[in-house]
Amino acid sequence: MIPRRVNRGLLARPEARILDILVLRLPAWVSPDMLSGLGIVGAVLGCLGFALALTSWFSLGLVALGFLVNWLGDSLDGRLARHRRIERKIEGSILDNGVDLIAYLLLAVGFALSGLVSLPIPFLLLALYMLLSNLALARLIITGVHDLAIDSIGTTELRVAFLILATLLFLFPDVFQALIPLLDMSVLDFLSLFWACVMLLNFVLVLRRDIRLARQADQG
Repeated sequence: MIPRRVNRGLLARPEARILDILVLRLPAWVSPDMLSGLGIVGAVLGCLGFALALTSWFSLGLVALGFLVNWLGDSLDGRLARHRRIERKIEGSILDNGVDLIAYLLLAVGFALSGLVSLPIPFLLLALYMLLSNLALARLIITGVHDLAIDSIGTTELRVAFLILATLLFLFPDVFQALIPLLDMSVLDFLSLFWACVMLLNFVLVLRRDIRLARQADQG
C-alpha cells in the first residue's frame, strides 16, 4: 500500500509554499538522497549545540542552524523526488522514517548531554512522542493515510518550539535552572515532566478515539 500523506500542522500551508519555491531553485546536481543526508547533518549540529549546554551564542547558533538544515533536508527530499518524478514510494517512505528516527534520537541525546535537564527526561519525551507516532502508523496500515502531524503539531512545529525553548534557555538560564523548593526539582525539569503528562494524556485520548472509530468501522 502506498500511503497518502496528509499534513494538518499549524504551519503546513506556509511551509508548503516555501518548499515549492525552493524545489524549483535547487540545482540539478542536488539529489533527494543528498537532502536526506543533509537532514542527518542538521540533527548532528543540533545535538552538538544542545550538548554544549547553550552557554554561548555559538552553541545557540549551532542549534538554530541544525534545525534549519534538518528541516531543509527532511522536508525537501521527498518533495524533490516527486517534482522530478524519480520517487521511490516504498523505499523512500522507509528511508524517510529511518532518517527521522535517527534525527530524533540525536536531538534527545544532545538534550540529555546538556545537563540542563535530568538525564532520563529527554528519552521519556522521545518515548512518548514515539507512542503517538505509532498510533499514526497503525492508522496508516488501516486507512492508507499517513498523518504527518499529531493533531496540529508536526515535526516542523516541534522544531520551532524547540528553537524557541533553546533561545529562552540561553537568555534566561537562571529562571529555568532555579529549584522549586517543595518539589526539589528545577523549573525546566518540572515543565518537561508536565509536558510529558500532557503527551501521555493526549495518547490516551487519541487511542480511545481510534478504537471508537475502528469499532464503528468493524460494525459498519
